[in-house]
Amino acid sequence: MEKQRPIRTDTLVGDILRQYPALREKVAELFGQECLSCKSNRRETVTYTAWHKGLDPEAVVRTLNDALKKSR
Repeated sequence: MEKQRPIRTDTLVGDILRQYPALREKVAELFGQECLSCKSNRRETVTYTAWHKGLDPEAVVRTLNDALKKSR
């Protein structure tokens, strides 16, 4: 059985920013600075935002979870 990842493709970007403030810089690096203050981040998933930015959602999730692990 695969270990549950804290951040998944269906996680809302706004939830990541609220629950893991240490990831703000990584989110800005991946999605752009504007995503930090955009009101839509409360409704947009990692999958949607990654698709919108031309990124692979699974790669973004791996990157965010790796950054989260390093921040602890």
